Amino acid sequence: MDKRKAVKFMLSNLSTDHFADFCDELLHRKEEPRVARNRVEGKSFLEITEVLISTYNETGAVEVAAEVLNEIQCNKEAAELLKATGLQP
Repeated sequence: MDKRKAVKFMLSNLSTDHFADFCDELLHRKEEPRVARNRVEGKSFLEITEVLISTYNETGAVEVAAEVLNEIQCNKEAAELLKATGLQP
């Protein structure tokens, strides 16, 4: 699956609480590049997809999204995202 579409699909299927947790964890990542608060707060899953792609490129967006998903205990979603994009066998 196309990486952009896979990230968008994954974000669109998170519960409201998990999406909020995802955005919060994304803001608090220590690794560079970091995402500014005004690029994340109050944004839709479509806008967050664009933030991830523009900040990390397509492959990096998948890797960061999977990392954040694991941090918020959405391990199944992280594994599915990596598998759908061919980054995990």
